[in-house]
Amino acid sequence: MISSAMHNFLIFVLLTYAIAPITHACFMKKWHISVTNDISNGDFVAHIKSGNDDLGNHTIPFEGNYSWSFCDNFFGRTLFYGYFWWGSKFQTLDLFDDNVRKICALPKGGDEYCYWLVQADGFYVSAYPDGDWVFKKSWN
Repeated sequence: MISSAMHNFLIFVLLTYAIAPITHACFMKKWHISVTNDISNGDFVAHIKSGNDDLGNHTIPFEGNYSWSFCDNFFGRTLFYGYFWWGSKFQTLDLFDDNVRKICALPKGGDEYCYWLVQADGFYVSAYPDGDWVFKKSWN
């Protein structure tokens, strides 16, 4: 016969293993965002943030990219924004908000993807990695 303490310990261990994977699951949509450099003559620096996360500075070379993932919040108000520097040019940009969500959200289940393409004339976004680019903003 198992002692009461051992019985409680086994229940605790089983519950811990059962609940632990849930804490890393998204209750709302999981989004994957990618920013790609399509400027053939140089790197740019991106500093990406949200209200909760500072993803830091990233130097992105030509044809390089920086990607991250997150779970949308319950009210669908997640905001990621970035500061971008390319030579003497600078720009701020909302990389994920309600307007971007409308461009990138596809009528399917599962994870969602949003692709940013940075070119010499500005910033483009798409739900697809290879097309249907929507121009969002020029460099300053």
